[in-house]
Amino acid sequence: MKIIKTAFKSTLIIDPEEKDNLNLISIFHENGLKLEIINQEQDYQAKIEKNKYDCVIISSDLANNNSEKIIDNLKINYPWIVIIILLENPSYEKIFSFIRMGVDDFILKPFIWEDFEKLLRFYYY
Repeated sequence: MKIIKTAFKSTLIIDPEEKDNLNLISIFHENGLKLEIINQEQDYQAKIEKNKYDCVIISSDLANNNSEKIIDNLKINYPWIVIIILLENPSYEKIFSFIRMGVDDFILKPFIWEDFEKLLRFYYY
């Protein structure tokens, strides 16, 4: 496995469908990065305050448009955090909406490690 050296050290994934993906977590750890995956979006603010994440990856399919609310909150309160959206069933309308909100990037869901590694290389170097 190729080692990734990065400036960012910690990432939070907010995705109610994602279970503790031990494979993904171990890949991050092997590369000297911290990854935490949470299923409940209401927990994210406390996690960010406690752990000072550099990147937050948010599922676009959170209930009640919570992904938009989280993005707004992150942009206002944590403007240095890189925001990446996990897109399932992407549409141009949805993508443009997220771009207007200031999202940094997107990754298709379900993602494969090679796609994820490209994002890491781009944002974490």
